[in-house]
This record gives sequence, structure tokens and C-alpha cells, in this order.
Amino acid sequence: MSAPIDLLPQRDPLATRNVRLALKPASSSRGLLDGAWWPRSRDLLRELPPLVGALDPLWGRITRIAVNPRRWPVVPRGIPVAGHVVKAGWFTRRSERW
Repeated sequence: MSAPIDLLPQRDPLATRNVRLALKPASSSRGLLDGAWWPRSRDLLRELPPLVGALDPLWGRITRIAVNPRRWPVVPRGIPVAGHVVKAGWFTRRSERW
């Protein structure tokens, strides 16, 4: 079961909208954050920084993400976010690529 939450990014003063996110409850797998996110565009370079800005203070530094390549026309390998780079990979039904 997941619980939807709205988070307002703390580190991005230009972001004026809430991050739409649903997270699964904490699991026994330490360091793993699992959930769903509803961005407002298909521009990962634009959409990821507010999401990471909202999650970093709560979960620690986000270092990598996996996205569905059918939903994102461009998946950059690294995305600059709040002074660090988040590595982006993708998944399909049978594989994951970093």
C-alpha cells in the first residue's frame, strides 16, 4: 500500500508547484525508496530537480533513479541537482540499465 503525499521543494526557490508523489512504506531494504511520481512534463532535466529537492532532506541524498524509457523521450545519464549529479537509468519488464 502506498500513501500519497505532496511535498513542496525546500531548495528550489523557483519551484512554485508541489511534487506529486506516492511512496511505499519503509521496507527492510535499507536505503531503497520506492514509489510513484506524477511529473507535469516529459523533461527529466526540468522535473527531477524539484523532486530530489523535496526528497533529499527527508531521505538523504538521492544518487540514482530508474525511469520507464517509454514514458521519457530522453533519459540523460546524469542530471545535475542541488550541487550533485543524480545518475539516471531505465528499466523494462525484464531488465534494468545503469
